[in-house]
Amino acid sequence: MDRGAARYLPRYDEPVDSIRGVGPAARRSLQRLGVETVADLVQLPPRRYEDRSRIVSLVEAARQGEGLADVGVIHHDYFPVRGRRTLKIVIADESSRGALVCFGRNFLARTFPVGARILVWGQFALRHGEIQTSTFEAERLDDDGRADATGILPVYPLSERLTQTALRRFVRDALGRVLAGGVIDPLPSAVLRAESLMSADEALRHLHGPDSVEEAERARRRLVFEELFLFQFGLAREALRRRRGRRRARPTPERQLRSAVLEALPFRLTADQERVSTEIEADLRAPHPMSRLLQGDVGSGKTLVAILAALVAIERGEQVAFVVPTELLARQHARTLARILATVDVRVALVLGSLTGKQREVLYPRIADGSAHLVVGTHALFSESLEYANLSLVIVDEQHRFGVRQREALGAKGTDPDVLLMSATPIPRSLALTAFGDSEISTIREMPPGRKPVRTHLVRFGNEERAYSFIERQLAQGRQAYCVYPAIEENTSRPLRNVETMAEVLTQRFPGRTVALVHSRLDEEERDATMSRFVDGAVDILVATSVVEVGVDVPNATVIVIEHAERFGLAALHQLRGRVGRGPDQAYCILVYEEPLTDEATERLRAIYRSTDGFAIAEEDLRIRGPGELAGTRQAGFLQFRFADIRVNMHEMIRAREYISAILRDDPGLLEPEHHRLRGYFAPDGAPPEAPS
Repeated sequence: MDRGAARYLPRYDEPVDSIRGVGPAARRSLQRLGVETVADLVQLPPRRYEDRSRIVSLVEAARQGEGLADVGVIHHDYFPVRGRRTLKIVIADESSRGALVCFGRNFLARTFPVGARILVWGQFALRHGEIQTSTFEAERLDDDGRADATGILPVYPLSERLTQTALRRFVRDALGRVLAGGVIDPLPSAVLRAESLMSADEALRHLHGPDSVEEAERARRRLVFEELFLFQFGLAREALRRRRGRRRARPTPERQLRSAVLEALPFRLTADQERVSTEIEADLRAPHPMSRLLQGDVGSGKTLVAILAALVAIERGEQVAFVVPTELLARQHARTLARILATVDVRVALVLGSLTGKQREVLYPRIADGSAHLVVGTHALFSESLEYANLSLVIVDEQHRFGVRQREALGAKGTDPDVLLMSATPIPRSLALTAFGDSEISTIREMPPGRKPVRTHLVRFGNEERAYSFIERQLAQGRQAYCVYPAIEENTSRPLRNVETMAEVLTQRFPGRTVALVHSRLDEEERDATMSRFVDGAVDILVATSVVEVGVDVPNATVIVIEHAERFGLAALHQLRGRVGRGPDQAYCILVYEEPLTDEATERLRAIYRSTDGFAIAEEDLRIRGPGELAGTRQAGFLQFRFADIRVNMHEMIRAREYISAILRDDPGLLEPEHHRLRGYFAPDGAPPEAPS
């Protein structure tokens, strides 16, 4: 069999416009649905199904609100709507007369001429003394009284002028091509039997053309399991590859640098910091590359743990790259590292995109020859012109701000370097199991002693003067404040308070105080300059969008006011609240909300008011919103599932991992005939991959 035609579906990558009828406009509409290829089209999940297996009368359709009616076209009428002629097709069956109101669809007069017999599926209601529908699909019956739009029909998401009829035709044609070419099922037959799952081709056929809703659900269940199984298998194979990738002895460090740094600190590590530091150090001694996620709430001491990990590599004569998302954070980290490492001979280099050519000429050779031990920077660390002498550890702060490819590009500058990802957004267990299944996870839950929880208050719109008065009292004590808004500028279609308007309002409200503005449309240099002034105390009130969600350490900022708090996600609210409370003084978060609130917004505000525990908040956010936006996983390329939802499919996730563990334990090279199809799925060009030794 020709592997090119009979490969498994996710590799069926012909462009979608190879399907008959998909022109430039339809292609653009499909792209907005995430459909680029024939494979994407065949894997487009229906939102729901409509049971069009039973024809009802117009009277019954109006009574139940929707239905499928077999009618004849009596005549065409036109009536004015805002000065334009609008078509009304008068229809009738044996029970009654009705009308199809064709807003913007006058061309249907040609499609359904007088005397034609048509099947109409619509949302019918009694209006103006007659049965009407303006939301309908209609199909002309052929001479034998047959039509395609009957049975259990999928209802797909739509974009722009794309219609259900056209999209169903595209999917049907694509499915016919794929099934004719042959579908190689990657799931082992033993797994299919144990889970009572359909084959791959059956699932695709019944997903788009089921004989019953129950059959469609069985097809979806198969595709959910397949999606989770293949995703988890990819992670497991990567973990296996990494464990077997680098086999070399790595000396145990003497820990002299670590001891010197810890002795100079004015405090002791917390028990959690000690524990995770030991976990990371054990990884750094192992012969295979580390991949570990270090997670902990804002202020839990992750940076210090990362520095201790860096000292292990540096003491072995190796280099460390410490990458952060913004230049301002890079500068802050460089200052922090220089202060903590002042008692030891560790040379820190700061690499920024804004460096001049002369600065790079001086700095880059120091990194290339190993004179710089610890290199801190932004995306500039990925630069092709930047070379390292012996890069062995990559630390990524705020890991969700960097895509997978960016992290891989930095990793390629070393030889299978150890990777330590850090996240201040606590990740629920189910998300960690999913998105970081190939990584070990270290968690810091304990906060340093003496840290005061931020006090949270809720204020209704109209009472925000209370918040401003409180800011005034804090400023009088020499403190600083954040004021956060969801929009940058005024928008008449969405009347929200915005930073540009409120910066002017607050300047007038607080005469004699310095008010500054930051948002995402300002260039990074201007943003960083303003933030630096805030850090230095030259700005009293910083007016911002959520661009400060991942921000700098300003111990003197003791209050943050978030207006239109109902518009922010729960994780964002928690991260914004973490901008204050970073010093010895009591800090406050004031959430100003506008009624009426949706049920979800009420849940979010209730959760953020009741708890300051980032882990509890992350679990609640997952329950409320689902996984798509949590922990930056969408940006990082994770959890782009078509069918699965880890809120409801954790049982399938765990079952899939159990099968995978057994397969890789008993047949790590996928050499058994039962696993050949799975092996072929993970080969980039369809050829079986080389078995691990």
